[in-house]
Amino acid sequence: MNRLLRVLLATLAGGWVASLTSAWAIALPLEFHQAEAPFNYRDLRGLPVSTTVAPPPAPAGSNGQQPTTIEPDGLLGNSAPKQFTGLMSFGGIPGKKLADWQTVSNSAALKAGVTPFSGNLAGQMMLPTASSGGSVLLVLRRAQIGAPYMSRRVNFSFGSVITPPLKDENGVLLPADTSTTYWRAEPYSANSHQDDVGFYWSPHAQQVYAIQAGPIQVSWIKSVPYPVTAVPAYTNPNGPISFRTNGASVFIVYTENYVASGSPVKTPRKIYWTQKGFQNIGVPVQIPTARVGAVNVVYNNAFPKTVSQEFSGVGDTSPADGNGAGTLQELRTLWYEKQLGNLYAFNAEGRVFVELLGDLRSDGQTYTQLGFEIVDVIKQALPIDTQVEIGERIVPPGDGSLDTLF
Repeated sequence: MNRLLRVLLATLAGGWVASLTSAWAIALPLEFHQAEAPFNYRDLRGLPVSTTVAPPPAPAGSNGQQPTTIEPDGLLGNSAPKQFTGLMSFGGIPGKKLADWQTVSNSAALKAGVTPFSGNLAGQMMLPTASSGGSVLLVLRRAQIGAPYMSRRVNFSFGSVITPPLKDENGVLLPADTSTTYWRAEPYSANSHQDDVGFYWSPHAQQVYAIQAGPIQVSWIKSVPYPVTAVPAYTNPNGPISFRTNGASVFIVYTENYVASGSPVKTPRKIYWTQKGFQNIGVPVQIPTARVGAVNVVYNNAFPKTVSQEFSGVGDTSPADGNGAGTLQELRTLWYEKQLGNLYAFNAEGRVFVELLGDLRSDGQTYTQLGFEIVDVIKQALPIDTQVEIGERIVPPGDGSLDTLF
């Protein structure tokens, strides 16, 4: 069924600057828009057909009415009828005919007005009942019709470590605590993980992280190879690649499907836009360079590295306006300036995975992972009004503490 699920970012009150270890918490209420699920009406004369019918007569089982071929918003295209893209099924109870109402109105038990409710009285009221052995067990006294509440099972939260499968390539459950040795820690990639979607392979932590909400496909490589002359008959059930060849060795590739939630695995940190007209509103996050050697921002489809056009607010101007000269635009969204030790934000709002790295290892390529943060980038804080008596100390709002906020 079609659903439009909108996530509303509820920000905390502005005006308080928090330290790196205590900032950025965010709440994520969910809102369902039932009108986005179109009704699929059924008719006593039959279901609508999907081809044009020249009346009369209509084919058997049809009312001769063709369903609409284009969605109201045009999002699904117009190449085929959209009769069953959404379904809202309604149930009901049979109404009484005139003769039935007359029978009910003539019931002496009902006219008395003091008869205790029972299965026999329900029969005189002509209510729907369920009986067994001549005894009434259930009586439907009233009914309500409401929208269904649907949910989808998720495997991981945003930022969770995606562990190797607990089964082998044939779906057989592996012995306990052997999945990390049966499968390689690094998933399959044809181009050094440049095209990974929905997950991030960290060479620093040697782990896979879910960094985007929605469906994720991860192709795992079997640790033990086969010689080229003894490759078994195998087809990857969920992916296009079944084998990875490395010289004279052939490795089995098995693709696993997951669903990641938009809810974070840990409390998110919050950062507000810090550039252009937001310089006096948002504060860059200072990261201690003496301990943190590098900051790796892992972008996703919902939060890209750059945008195509710099954000321009109401009343924004440029020195190049009117003379035809171009200016260098700031198109970045979230980035770290190592020389200054600051994390900046601009142009986009959303949730992103940020990896904190320490010292460079002896291989010259990877760092010691200090940890990671889930960062919610927000345009600006929303101030609130509060009442404080003259002479009283102004304290942080909500759950703020004077030890961490100033």
